[in-house]
Amino acid sequence: MSKRFDNKKLFIILALLLVVLFLTIIVKIPKERSTLKNSLVEFDTAGVGKIIITPKIAAGKPFEFIKDNNKWTVKQDDIISAPQKGAPGTILTEILSLKPQSLAAVGESGFKEYELTDSLATRVKFINKKGKDLAELMIGKFSYKQVSNPYAQYGGNNIEGTTFVRLSGEKQIYAVDGFLAFTFSGGFNDWRDKSFLRCKKEDIKKITFTMPADSSYVLTMKDSIWFAGSQPADSAKAAGFLNSFSMLEGQDFKDRYKPAKSPDYQMVIEGNNLLNITVKCYKGETADEYILNSSLNPEVYFSSKRNGLYDDLFKPATYFL
Repeated sequence: MSKRFDNKKLFIILALLLVVLFLTIIVKIPKERSTLKNSLVEFDTAGVGKIIITPKIAAGKPFEFIKDNNKWTVKQDDIISAPQKGAPGTILTEILSLKPQSLAAVGESGFKEYELTDSLATRVKFINKKGKDLAELMIGKFSYKQVSNPYAQYGGNNIEGTTFVRLSGEKQIYAVDGFLAFTFSGGFNDWRDKSFLRCKKEDIKKITFTMPADSSYVLTMKDSIWFAGSQPADSAKAAGFLNSFSMLEGQDFKDRYKPAKSPDYQMVIEGNNLLNITVKCYKGETADEYILNSSLNPEVYFSSKRNGLYDDLFKPATYFL
């Protein structure tokens, strides 16, 4: 009798547990899911007039993208520069496409853990053309894990990234898929246009080098053969040299530089289907510094060591022979 009673008691307990589980599934879980936003940020991109990025305190000063007459510039203090091609559009697309995958935490107690305090987070703020705040996203901690990919050659793994974010003024901390923290990890210079030369090798027909002493010469094509001065050039070296012109970039900006004299070195690139491109080079403050400027990006000066951009461009005539 007692055994049947025990079995009956166990059956009742099991039934109660199943009811609790059922209620949890149909009530609590959907309720938790309903707290997630379909998208973190929503606004009309056409109305955006300014994007302000405030890096982590240790990563540099704030800078801003400004739209005027449908043209974007990027500014920090008194330095105004052209942004990387498509950078503002990339920012808008990246932020507006964010979808929270889970609610990581709620409340200020989680801000430090997920690097979402004012000093630890990167802030991205959007302002419309009338000066009204549209949204401000705080980007914090990044984590990743390796995921086995059975379709990868030799059984390789993929890396999945998660970035933790919150909206300024709100206490909900969301996990979003992807590498958002890395996208916005750079400072002002990382978002600037570093283009120096952009031209096709096949369009170039002549390069005039003006160099110190008696080292000036002309690299020119005659009857499909390159000549350095009056001597036939090594075709492989000439081709390799010209190939680099298709996408040559500067690295270190020399802001506020004002040339006090004529350039020490100069090259003029001429050819078909292109306007003449002039590159000017000045000796810097040290023996190993050169400051270069291209007519394709005339407001910008770059600093180079001897074995950097300077050496990529100003070859002696003997290099081609």
